[in-house]
This record gives sequence, C-alpha cells and structure tokens, in this order.
Amino acid sequence: MTVTHRVAVRPSGAEIDVRDGEDLFGAAGRLGYRWPTVCGGKGTCRTCFVQVEEGAENCSPMDPLEREGIEALRRPVDGLTRLACRLRVEGPVTVTKRGVRRRVQE
Repeated sequence: MTVTHRVAVRPSGAEIDVRDGEDLFGAAGRLGYRWPTVCGGKGTCRTCFVQVEEGAENCSPMDPLEREGIEALRRPVDGLTRLACRLRVEGPVTVTKRGVRRRVQE
C-alpha cells in the first residue's frame, strides 16, 4: 500500500497527494498540475519555492542545495520558505504558491 500525505496549495485550492519519499514538485506533475519552474525540478532555478503556512513540522529537513537556494532568494532559512522540488512531507501541509494549475487536457 502506498502511503500519501495531503498538501493543500493556496490560492489555487489544489490538493496534492504526495507519496512517501516523493517531492512536492514531482507529485504535482504526476497528478497533472503545472508548477512554475525553469530548471524542471533540479533545484537550481529556485522558481518553484513555496511558503509553508501550516504543517512545517511535517516537512523534511532542508538539504544543502535547498539551503543555498533559499539563501540566494534572500529569504530567511527558517523552514517556512522551501523549494517544492526538494520538499518531502510526512503529514498534512498547506503551502502558498501562485501559478499552480491543472494542465489542459488535449
């Protein structure tokens, strides 16, 4: 059985079920959401950053690449600004990220 954790994305209202060990960016793509990015989830463009509103205690520790990215954004390294391509969750989390939307089905 696959364990998933719900991430609510404001303001879009998207609800993304993230699998254990999967990052938020990857889960969004798997479920058909467009997530703002330039590098495609490699942790280098920092465009995918989110603001954690609730559930910060359910977020994975920040790795060195993510820490460097947050510092480059000139944001506090307080665990509340995270890169979606590096963020793994272990429980319910609510984030704010503008521009997240369902892909148009052709």
